[in-house]
Amino acid sequence: MEMFDENNKYVSLANKYRPQTFEDMVGQENISKTLKNALKLGRIAHAYLFYGPRGCGKTTTARILAKALNCTGNGHTKPTDEPCGKCPQCLEIAQSSDLDVLELDAASNTQVEKVREAIIDTVALASSRDRFKVFILDEVHMLSTSSFNALLKTIEEPPAHVVFILATTEKHKVPATIVSRCQTFRFRPITVDEISNHLLDLAGAENIDLTPAAARIIAKNAGGAMRDALTLLDRAIAYSGERIDEKLVGEMLGLTPDELIAQAVNALTQKDSAALHQVFETLKNEGFDANAFLKDLKNTLGDLFYFSLGQGEEPFDGAKAITAQVSSGFLAALSRKVNKLIEEVKFSDNTLVSAEVGLFTVMDSCLDIDGFIRRLEALERGEVSSSRPSGPAPAPRPAVQAAPVSKPRPHTAAHAANPAPAPE
Repeated sequence: MEMFDENNKYVSLANKYRPQTFEDMVGQENISKTLKNALKLGRIAHAYLFYGPRGCGKTTTARILAKALNCTGNGHTKPTDEPCGKCPQCLEIAQSSDLDVLELDAASNTQVEKVREAIIDTVALASSRDRFKVFILDEVHMLSTSSFNALLKTIEEPPAHVVFILATTEKHKVPATIVSRCQTFRFRPITVDEISNHLLDLAGAENIDLTPAAARIIAKNAGGAMRDALTLLDRAIAYSGERIDEKLVGEMLGLTPDELIAQAVNALTQKDSAALHQVFETLKNEGFDANAFLKDLKNTLGDLFYFSLGQGEEPFDGAKAITAQVSSGFLAALSRKVNKLIEEVKFSDNTLVSAEVGLFTVMDSCLDIDGFIRRLEALERGEVSSSRPSGPAPAPRPAVQAAPVSKPRPHTAAHAANPAPAPE
């Protein structure tokens, strides 16, 4: 397992396996295809805006595009969709040392004076060596209003040898006057399957025994960001060595065991107070974090909600039986209230007690109205309902019975002596 460079310095997986070509990009095939076709046709825009969540490839794509514009390897005399990665331009851009490709952190250069010094005063100068002078502005939404105004005219009509690439995680903070002058590309979060498959490929290249279940847990906790997933994998390697399974990843991330989450979900849906208290006794004895438990519980309830709608996989063994007993609306209400409870418990001085009291309140306040209605309708039709509503069952509605027909009594002497009173 080689994770050191030629100077014997440690290189993280996120940097070691950073994509160097459009084909290496994971989960952004539409963007890669569009940029490659634009380069083939020579339809190069003067300004691009990449936006999307963190860790999904915005800055990496900006560097690959800069390579494609300036690559001179393999006899390229104009922009190419397949940068060689070996010419001086490609190597220097990969190391962020190319003089004609300027990477600026807008968060550190918010003032208009710095923008004017770094961009506006140098944009008219010819490139020192490369075909294009490329300005990559990361987190561009952090620029001040005056900086945007100063940059506006330059982005609208830059010199022919200049290309601007803006990257941001918050597009709504970028003025519309800037957005309208750029070709915009939305980077989507990378799916769990794409991340887990990529992690398994990297683990094979690094001679690491990573189980598919462990890779999926890491992918789920990455939040759609490949960089976060690689950082977690780095941490797992440091934690365990060359054998990484789901149990080890759960311990490393402090995840609550699936069995305990399943017990909590069963207790909430069945309104079983004793079982819910036992869950918190286990949490206390095993030393699990209450905030992490509530987060895992919320995510499991969300997965169970989707599973009840016929989407996704069974989140844990026995989940199918639960969805047969309660309605989807009840599961959605539980997940929503647990999400609110997380915010309350976060600032508590005793998180475990606050979480337990809060969950008991959630359990008592959530009623499966849809389940009650289904059960009553089934009873009225004379059917046996397969779903049992959560909580104490309501008193059954009394059936409307027809008034009994009075039978004529025999004419006895007593009856004759005591005739029935006349109706008023």
